[in-house]
Amino acid sequence: MFAKSKHSKALLRLLSLLIFFALSQIMCAYTATSDTTQISHYLQLAQKHEAVSIDSVVYYFHKAVTLANSGLHSTTNQKVVKKLLMQLIKAELGLGHTYYEKPDFEKSLQHNSRALESAKKIGDSFYIGESLFNMGEDMLEQCRYNEAMEKYGEAITYYRKVNDETSVFWCYSGMGIVQKNAGNFDDAIECFKKALASAQKRSLKNEEASCYNNIGNVYRRQGNFAKAMEAFQKALDQFIRLKKDLSVSDCLNNIGNLYLDINDPFRALNYYNRSLRIIKDKNDDYRLIGRYKNLADAYTDLKDYDNAVHFLDDAIKLSEKSGNVSYLASCYTQYGKLQMSKGEFLISVAYFKKAESLFQKIDAKAEEAEALFEIASAEQQKGLVNDAILHANEVLKLAMISGALNIELKANKCLAKCYEQRGDAKKAIPYLNRAILLKDSIYSVEKYRTIENIESGFKHNELKTENQILIQNSFLQKQAIRTKNLLAILLGISLILSAALFWMIVNRYQNSKKEAIRLQNLKEQQIEKLNENLKMKERELTSKTIFINQKNQLLERLIRELEQLKKADITVGAVSHLQTELKQELSPNAWKEFEIQFNEVHPDFQNQLLIRFPELSPSERRLCSFLRLDMNTREIVSLTGQTFKSIEVARTRIRKKMSLSREDNLTNFISSI
Repeated sequence: MFAKSKHSKALLRLLSLLIFFALSQIMCAYTATSDTTQISHYLQLAQKHEAVSIDSVVYYFHKAVTLANSGLHSTTNQKVVKKLLMQLIKAELGLGHTYYEKPDFEKSLQHNSRALESAKKIGDSFYIGESLFNMGEDMLEQCRYNEAMEKYGEAITYYRKVNDETSVFWCYSGMGIVQKNAGNFDDAIECFKKALASAQKRSLKNEEASCYNNIGNVYRRQGNFAKAMEAFQKALDQFIRLKKDLSVSDCLNNIGNLYLDINDPFRALNYYNRSLRIIKDKNDDYRLIGRYKNLADAYTDLKDYDNAVHFLDDAIKLSEKSGNVSYLASCYTQYGKLQMSKGEFLISVAYFKKAESLFQKIDAKAEEAEALFEIASAEQQKGLVNDAILHANEVLKLAMISGALNIELKANKCLAKCYEQRGDAKKAIPYLNRAILLKDSIYSVEKYRTIENIESGFKHNELKTENQILIQNSFLQKQAIRTKNLLAILLGISLILSAALFWMIVNRYQNSKKEAIRLQNLKEQQIEKLNENLKMKERELTSKTIFINQKNQLLERLIRELEQLKKADITVGAVSHLQTELKQELSPNAWKEFEIQFNEVHPDFQNQLLIRFPELSPSERRLCSFLRLDMNTREIVSLTGQTFKSIEVARTRIRKKMSLSREDNLTNFISSI
């Protein structure tokens, strides 16, 4: 009886435990379900506050993360666990994105890494790819290029498992930016072309335009300006159609960079200012860094140092605030150039070295080469030839690795100058020849013409803006000449006063006579140099004015004739008369007038042609005059009435009579006469 009672009690205990376990499981499931509902609510609140308050977004995402982790520790139900992990992934990715936008890339990377761990637990390919891609973006901003490439490559594998071609595009774009920043330009173009193929496969117009913009940037860095301009045009047209203001601003900024590279700072300023207006309207501080730095570059080229320092100081402040090493190093390079132009050798070299160190740290070979070149150039100018040769050789190696032809050209020029200073012409000649080949490759007439032809395809409002800029440039040039004249007068007056003062000092202090004479001679040499530069500028201006006047006279005559035709009935005789007038404009008399004006500007040119090349015919000498004014074939055809073919044949005959090889540039040769 006792044994039976004991057995019954054991059964009751077991039954109680089973009931308790079942009730606890039911309670846990109920609690977990309640948690997932609350987490979903927090995620929704975070999304609602995205446009209102970043702090609120961070708060709600953190609440979701805390609740999800708590739920995972309190339940073993696999369905609930999977749902909680999915919500945890979304919350961590949300925090990563929020910190990326702040920008706080280190915190962003931490949350994206946690999202990756959770995504791997449930084996979700899309969220694994998303976490890896975001980590790649964080590492790119931190200039951790090798790690970024690995993350992008892994992300592509997972995106392709779920057939997400859009995300594959962004991975290839990120890889292209990494390679471009690292100075591996050929690899960067390959990555962007793969991204372009992905975008075109899914008809992603915005992404396609972004690819063209990136490809244009790489070609520009390589020195292939024609291809760069072509890519920028495609990107700009699409961005304008899509009404993507920030992307339009980026594209305008890149075109400005291209014009600065080909030494046209006035046009560059136009594009930079148009880009800056858009960015200021959008309050985008991150993009403002590049815009301010580029404006400083342009103003430095124009020798407007006050504006250059103003914009560069703003760029450095924003760079330090953002923590972007690449931007900060670029600002240091530009600040060094600015100080060098003001004659501050030690300060400029210090900034160049800071920039070179930062670029080396992030493995940006092309930018490191640029900073090293500035050091070599400064040393060469200062007479430190051995140091300059050492640094220039390092630049040459980095430029050849990265494929940056522009930098390679600069390095060869610098080495040629260094050996010339040493008096070692034998060593200087190979570098000089290489520089000439690179210059012909990068800055050929055909490439310039291609750039102009591409730009002429922009819309009517673009052309109208260009015309306004040309007028403004002409005004600025005239103003600059007036300023120089005024400075020359003031300098002359100051010299007279200085001479009188020196005369008084000589009478009183005989011991300072030699020093006074030395200073006076130095001043006179400076005046002579200023006068020579002024005369050269006036001649260039006169040359261009001759042709503008001739064209204006022809147009005015045509307008008057057309006005008369409008008032009377149009007859065959009237048309014939107009044709006769046009032929007269192209007659030898017009050439004689031009010849007189040309000889006034270039008095010895025709005589030199007759002496050096007596076999040239009058028409060939006339063509040489046009080439001396740097006119292209289209302009010559317009002025003479001849065909393109006849002009090209004449050019060939001239080359033959001048014994020029195929590699020699005819226009450059004639300009040297």
